[in-house]
Amino acid sequence: MTASHPPGETRAAWLLAGVEFFFALSWVVYVIFLPELLARGGIDKRYLPWILAADQLIFAFADWSIGVAVDRARSALRRIGPMLVLLSAISAVAMLLLPWLAATPLLFLLAVGVWVATSSALRAPPYVLLSRYAGRAGLPRLAGIQLLGLAVASALAPYLAMLLKGVDPSLPFALSALAVGVSALALVLVERGLPAGEAAAAGAQTTARVDGVANASWVFLLLLALLLGFGQQIHTTINSAPQFKRLADPALLPWLLPVFWVGFSFGLLTVGRLIRERGEVEVLRLACALGALTLAGAVLAVSLPALVASQLVAGVFWAAILCASIGLAGRRGYPLQTGRNTGALMATLAVATFGRLGLTASGGAAAGVVLVDWLPVVLWCVVALLLWRSRAA
Repeated sequence: MTASHPPGETRAAWLLAGVEFFFALSWVVYVIFLPELLARGGIDKRYLPWILAADQLIFAFADWSIGVAVDRARSALRRIGPMLVLLSAISAVAMLLLPWLAATPLLFLLAVGVWVATSSALRAPPYVLLSRYAGRAGLPRLAGIQLLGLAVASALAPYLAMLLKGVDPSLPFALSALAVGVSALALVLVERGLPAGEAAAAGAQTTARVDGVANASWVFLLLLALLLGFGQQIHTTINSAPQFKRLADPALLPWLLPVFWVGFSFGLLTVGRLIRERGEVEVLRLACALGALTLAGAVLAVSLPALVASQLVAGVFWAAILCASIGLAGRRGYPLQTGRNTGALMATLAVATFGRLGLTASGGAAAGVVLVDWLPVVLWCVVALLLWRSRAA
């Protein structure tokens, strides 16, 4: 049976995809120029990975906190768009000031903290807005559209690193801050486009869990999300480049590394129907199991075409995992705890990134190359086994 999708909800998802794109692109610009900005303030470059790791901890705390704040605003029938735009504006101003404060380390690090914390307004809360359009069932499809912004920004990252080499950071930071500030207005447009009477209907709902799932089940799934996110981080940021260098000219890396994100984009556009037909948990089980096999194929690939194919398909399965996870977060938090649950999921993924950065900073990534190569495969296999054995969801 073919489900119809009102144009309003699809338009909202595409608007939020633009927000996601500019937010992710601002993070890419920040990471590219952070070494230079630290050097301006006389901060040793060995602290770079630890600063990035600290950013992820701030993300984790802010994601959950802002998600809870959004839920409270909804339960009181207050609009959340203006609050999110205000936080985004503060984030944009903080980012704009970063190059100018780099010579003063204390002020620079304070501005970084403000930028990271307030930019969480562009992470979990947009999924709350999407859930108000489509309820529980349509969230994975709309989330897939929104995540295309992240996919495109991630694919562009290697090209931006080449393009911005030697450029003064003030201009890229100013353009990124302006883009984030302006695009955040889409949050207001999305909320104003909600179907008439939706807010009152939402306010009439109770905050009790509609599916009766025990709280421990959600904690269990967050733990699985942590393992999956940690495996994905290791694969894309630590393992992929050496795998490609083993079979191709290193000069081709900027053209090869985005292959994973190309597959991710394709998966985002197709996984919604599969989740609607099979359910989030079943898709999660299949994607983890098949994704682990694909990651193993990337480790064992003996030709460049085989490696490209493995990376492409791994991206598809990561899209399925992420959309199914967001769908689960929305379903378990519906109607008035979506912000808390999606915020918890985003926070969990931030902790996974923190773990990967900690592994890199401590030298663990270089200590056991074979172990690190196979770690994503092992982690995804473990999650797949746990999901197949568990019927908690």
